[in-house]
Amino acid sequence: MPESTVKLEIRSYDSESKKHCHRYHQLVLPLAGELLLMVDHQEGAVVRQKAAVIPSGRDHGFAALVDNRFLVLDIPEQAAPDLERVPRFVELDPALLHYARFLETQVSLKATSGGSKRQMVLLLVQLLLERYGEKPDLDRRIAAARHFLDSHFQHRITLQDVATAAHLSVRQLNELFKRQVGMTPHQYLTELRMQQALQLLEQSRLSIQQIAERVGYSTLASFSTRFAQHFGKPPSHFRAIAQ
Repeated sequence: MPESTVKLEIRSYDSESKKHCHRYHQLVLPLAGELLLMVDHQEGAVVRQKAAVIPSGRDHGFAALVDNRFLVLDIPEQAAPDLERVPRFVELDPALLHYARFLETQVSLKATSGGSKRQMVLLLVQLLLERYGEKPDLDRRIAAARHFLDSHFQHRITLQDVATAAHLSVRQLNELFKRQVGMTPHQYLTELRMQQALQLLEQSRLSIQQIAERVGYSTLASFSTRFAQHFGKPPSHFRAIAQ
């Protein structure tokens, strides 16, 4: 799976026990039937109101009973670095079950754009983190760095700018940020810019050149290249769908 590609699919599994791992996070939500899982030496099942969270790189075994259907979300590590803070098996409340049914409908329609699909998946991740995620104690310097990035991603900024705001050296910033946030400051900045650009492409009438400038890129070429690498499609693809 490409580094930034999010997959949202309905899948069925057979009764033969299997074991594997993959380099992306995976969420498995119940639609029908039961999926037995072993993740991080924890046994559980995806059934009725119970879902599974499988972090990237973790061996897991699985087998399903007959007549099963599950909503499966494959999520790049970079897109959801905090997902490991969610327990391996979680109980879905009525609101989450309703959202899962909404996602099922979107998959069935086969008309959802890649960008919209990504946003819907990341919203589910955020909802799970808010309900079940262990809250880490973020170093105040890294909190300052995140605030600086959140507030200035529209501008041309350097790692030194961020390090200065956090009262750290560039080396310290990279090490601490990666350890606490799960991605480098550069990756975090890119994610901010790409999500904002996608939203503007789908919801505004700004030209692609104007959007590039709004999210901190000095040239349309550099923006378009980065956007295509991130989402697998050029900006013009999402603009055409929105129109």
